[in-house]
Amino acid sequence: MTIVRRLLPLAAVAALAGCVTPRGEPMPEFVGRPLSVQAPSGVSTLLLHPDGTVEARFNGRTTAGRWDFRGGNICYTWGGTYRECWPHGAPFRRGRTDTIRSDRGNVVRVTMQ
Repeated sequence: MTIVRRLLPLAAVAALAGCVTPRGEPMPEFVGRPLSVQAPSGVSTLLLHPDGTVEARFNGRTTAGRWDFRGGNICYTWGGTYRECWPHGAPFRRGRTDTIRSDRGNVVRVTMQ
């Protein structure tokens, strides 16, 4: 019992360490959950990983990039140079569709699966 009591705080810290972004902000609710993104060009699926990588699947193809979250914005970097940020003022809810506009003027409908 004594060993268990000593290990519980360590286990709690280790579990919580995985719940923050590299910048120390809380991990957004959509990390690790597929996002269906409907744009004028079609529907894609995004999967954001806790390590800051993102996969986009569109028309049977997969593209990799980076993501970060700060100041209420989700920003994606594709191909090393193209960066686009999207406001995220309220949590996504599973099954609910939200319409958002990027800092580049693109409008999409996002549904967390």
